[in-house]
Amino acid sequence: MVTVTKTVTPPAAMPTTTKTTKTTTTRPKTVPKDAVQVTVKKIVDGDTADVVTTSGRTVRIGLLEAEAPAKGVCWSPEATARLKALLPPGKPAYVRAAEQVPEQERILIYVWSGKGVYVNGDMVRNGLAQTVNSFPEHSYTEWQYWEQVRAQVDKLGLWSGCWAADTYDKRGGVQAPPGAGAATPAPIEPVDASPAPPGTTYSLEPIPPGSTAGSVAAVRPSPSPASNSTPSPTPSASPSPGASDGSLDPRYGTCEEANAAGFGPYRRGVDLEYDWYIDRDSDGLVCET
Repeated sequence: MVTVTKTVTPPAAMPTTTKTTKTTTTRPKTVPKDAVQVTVKKIVDGDTADVVTTSGRTVRIGLLEAEAPAKGVCWSPEATARLKALLPPGKPAYVRAAEQVPEQERILIYVWSGKGVYVNGDMVRNGLAQTVNSFPEHSYTEWQYWEQVRAQVDKLGLWSGCWAADTYDKRGGVQAPPGAGAATPAPIEPVDASPAPPGTTYSLEPIPPGSTAGSVAAVRPSPSPASNSTPSPTPSASPSPGASDGSLDPRYGTCEEANAAGFGPYRRGVDLEYDWYIDRDSDGLVCET
């Protein structure tokens, strides 16, 4: 009997191909070129969010010149819901790192959504945040203020009743105690600002890219306790800065100038001109003659 041994060589293994899918985020045209991309991690409340920078660092940011009602106050749930709709967790957002104000535990900054919507202005225009000045003034300070006037005229959100706080920022004089420096977050790294296009001129009141001037989202109000009801100012028309059209007095640099022209006094919660001047004695009146 003859035994035959046959060696069988297995076919060469087919090469394995791994397909890698890379997701590219398209930067909206309305986002300023000097804005830095971040990723939304969590919405804390109506004007605060945690974001992750490209270096992997988590930073708590607040909306510069847009302060929403605090938790537990009416219109707070709507403000938080609106901010979450504009800045969904896990999605990209853009911040203008060239203009930021470090505050204890967070950074106040201008923010654009992943779709290119100017978030700070959207919240103010819908009456879900009030303008709070942060001195010195920034690029969109005046624009933010006049968006608030429009929201007041239209009686939107917090200006429709229940809550309407004094818009004068009293936090500027607060001194941080020694040793509190660690609570101040590190700044968000800016990128080089893009050069202005040839032929452009500087505007005193630049309109933020991505702002939706004239368009207001439908917002359903929260139940307003009668005990917290506060009347809101109701000017007759949306004014222009410094205009004397019957809706507001002209705006002057100081109360002395206003008095010399025959204007004043102005009452808190009644006269919109009150917010133009500093109530040094906190008596609810400015430009007393």
